[in-house]
Amino acid sequence: MEAVSHFAETLPARPRCANDPAVDNRIRIRSKALGYRLIEPNTAGMVRWLMFDVDRPEAVLDWEDRRVPAPTLTCQNPENGHAHLLYALTVPVARTNAARLGPLRYAETVERSLRAALQADRGYARTLVKNPLHAHWRVHQWADAYALGELADELTLIPFEKAANDEIAGLGRNCETFERLRHHAYRAVRDFWGPGGEERFKAHLVEVAGDIQGAFTTPLPAKEVEGIARSVAKWTWKRFSPETFRDFVERTHTPEIQAKRGRKGGKAKGAKRREELMPRVLELVGQGKSQREVANLVGVPQKTVSRWLKRSG
Repeated sequence: MEAVSHFAETLPARPRCANDPAVDNRIRIRSKALGYRLIEPNTAGMVRWLMFDVDRPEAVLDWEDRRVPAPTLTCQNPENGHAHLLYALTVPVARTNAARLGPLRYAETVERSLRAALQADRGYARTLVKNPLHAHWRVHQWADAYALGELADELTLIPFEKAANDEIAGLGRNCETFERLRHHAYRAVRDFWGPGGEERFKAHLVEVAGDIQGAFTTPLPAKEVEGIARSVAKWTWKRFSPETFRDFVERTHTPEIQAKRGRKGGKAKGAKRREELMPRVLELVGQGKSQREVANLVGVPQKTVSRWLKRSG
């Protein structure tokens, strides 16, 4: 695979691009965007390239010393040696589709593990990358495209649940947004059942997804946030209707199940209360108080005090 040609062929039809992101960062047609130093290789909904920013002079070969898979492409700044490392994926990963969360979580784990192995910049927004077709950068191809499994086989994978809060970056922001939003959607959907409810539900989730971005150092782009929200809304609305909810209640709230839950809940509450009151009970018994006196002082039946004392030996 000729990687630079592959990069050009897989670009979005209208990618975001810039020479100076603070001045001219905007969406342009592909033919014009190719003339800019920085360009967006992935669409809002699909990831074809994993991208990493390595701010060290030896960035182009540093991956080899760290025993990390070779990047498909490196684009190096000739002035300071810093580089963007690009890994092409043989199979693109959807990042705004609620029905495809499994592959997204896997891609996020691979991306985060690769970022940690490279010691790449966690704050890199991963929207714009050094354009390998621009003459300003030193460009080199080291490898072909990868399947996610091929990258995973050469990495020590860090599961999402073991990542620190400040490591939520890259695709981790997509996963976290999906997780928080879907749990909210499951609870909120019933408030929107009725005429015109689906569109109002979508608008509500777009707003909530936007609020979630405040938890990230670098928020997701607005278009990506909207895509996630609309996908979660569509998935939830299809599966959580008044009919499916009634069916769910009938299946999960039978008298037998409710009674079993009540017994479990009672046991849990009793254990917590015993844990809270037992030090005081033992203190009063040590003072020579009778079980009846102890029961009156701590506010539980005498039988309960007797049972607690028997358990404590």
